[in-house]
Amino acid sequence: MIAQALFTPAQQKLLGLLFVRVNEGFHLNEIMRLTGLGSASAQRELRRLHESGLITSERIGNVRRFWPNKESLVYPELSALVQKTFGIVGVLSTSLAPLRAQLHLAFVSGATAKGQDLPGSAIDLLLVGEEANYGDLLTRLAPAERTLRRKINPNLYTLADYRRRLREGQPFLLQVVQQPKLFVIGDASLLHALALPDSAAQANGMPSIF
Repeated sequence: MIAQALFTPAQQKLLGLLFVRVNEGFHLNEIMRLTGLGSASAQRELRRLHESGLITSERIGNVRRFWPNKESLVYPELSALVQKTFGIVGVLSTSLAPLRAQLHLAFVSGATAKGQDLPGSAIDLLLVGEEANYGDLLTRLAPAERTLRRKINPNLYTLADYRRRLREGQPFLLQVVQQPKLFVIGDASLLHALALPDSAAQANGMPSIF
């Protein structure tokens, strides 16, 4: 509903492409093919975004390629809004909705969360849950992979395993939780609470997970 209230369907398709696959850059014919927009509609929206300074472009060879303008004053806010509504986070949130009862936490990590991913690179997704399994998870993520046109690499932990690995100082997990994230389920407060035993979480004012 937020996306529909703020952006036209054409704008959602265009922003969803440029601000999700942020480092790739696309020329007009690619944009039309990937979004399904007609030539007039795509050119009109590109012109509006370019004139407003929200996107930038560069002629490479015989074609002009378009990227989000990371120097724009509103780039962080617009990027976050796109991600949370119809971008990566929005797509993943919709795909994981049937599993929410089994999942405590889910977030995108790695290069994607930092905005440094390469064209076609996989999306790293960490999840903490109970009674969820990889079979169900992969089934639910398949539509998201098709929509985003990128492979999704899920790392699924039970709460007990997640806490144990943090307690033991597993380098991979410590690095992931300390670096930038795009939260799909939960937030930074819940991330902190899940790392604590239930008794410690309640002592810090956090509700028990169960």
